[in-house]
Amino acid sequence: MRKSLYIFSLVCLFTLLCMQSIVFAASETATIKNLRISNNSDKVRIVVDADKEVDYQSFALSSPDRVVIDLNDAALAKNIEKEIDINSKYASKVRVAQFKDNVVRVVVETNVKKSGYDIFGIVGGETPYRVAMDFGNISYATIDNITGSSTSSNDTSYRVNEDFDIDKNAKSVLKGKRITIDPGHGGSDSGAIGPTGVREKDPTLRIGLNLAEMLKQSGAKVYITRKTDTDVAPQPATDVEELQARVDVGNKTNSDIFVSIHLDSFTSPSAQGTTGYYYVNGSSNSERLARYIKEGVIEQIGTYDRGTKTSNFYVVKHTQMPATLLEVAFVSNPKEEAILKSDDGVKKSAKGIFNGIVRYFSEL
Repeated sequence: MRKSLYIFSLVCLFTLLCMQSIVFAASETATIKNLRISNNSDKVRIVVDADKEVDYQSFALSSPDRVVIDLNDAALAKNIEKEIDINSKYASKVRVAQFKDNVVRVVVETNVKKSGYDIFGIVGGETPYRVAMDFGNISYATIDNITGSSTSSNDTSYRVNEDFDIDKNAKSVLKGKRITIDPGHGGSDSGAIGPTGVREKDPTLRIGLNLAEMLKQSGAKVYITRKTDTDVAPQPATDVEELQARVDVGNKTNSDIFVSIHLDSFTSPSAQGTTGYYYVNGSSNSERLARYIKEGVIEQIGTYDRGTKTSNFYVVKHTQMPATLLEVAFVSNPKEEAILKSDDGVKKSAKGIFNGIVRYFSEL
């Protein structure tokens, strides 16, 4: 009797351990909840939504041409759409299936070469983890010739001024430096709007284009997230995907610094001044970059110094180099809005950022 009870107990214990192992294994498996497509004239973006981070591998196959992405330790949700036609010259179709018990396979029918696609993970936002797949023109915008670039689909009168007085010291300091400029907002996102209707996205682009031209003339390699009034990520895109697309420009070009240009706003029109932000856990170099650029702008346009502050802004948190988000001035303040919409104010703001960048690199 005792022997039977002992054997029964062992069987129960073994069964319990097996069940715990199964539960534990299941808890480690990511669920692939959705497959989304967005595209524009430049690229197609395919996004896989998961409830936790997943490892992935990719490889290309021919006859027919396709790119395969395997998501490891993953299970496909039952209601996910498993085949989607894509109306693009860069990809014709995407399929997703449970390839193995713990592997979800995504197959993209495409004839783009290796330099024409990119695959990367995105963390943050409402979806805990995403794997994004870009196909098409994934080169990043460089400043070659921006004279004549329009800042808005509704404003074709603005032209970048090339008459900049750049001294020899700035040229020697900046030569060969890789710099990403991120004019905030754009396209479907106007940003804050001032009392006379100035949209944040317009001065940030004007300032960015003037700054980029100064840096280019100094010998820097300049990348810019947008040259015109446009979204950066293929639409439709979530806020996080739009921000990640901006971050990608800095990270994937191995830029030395990342500068995001914004305008501040508040309910009270009396709020004023210039603020430099850097990531709360960022390096001392990020703090110096934010401080020097903020001080450079204040010297040029005479705004109130609101300080250099830590933040968790996405574009400074997820960049892999020293980064700052600059609030040039308050578009909600009538006096500062007037500065921001004037050619002189735009050029001085760009010059202030430029001077801060030169000072930053001079002290490295």
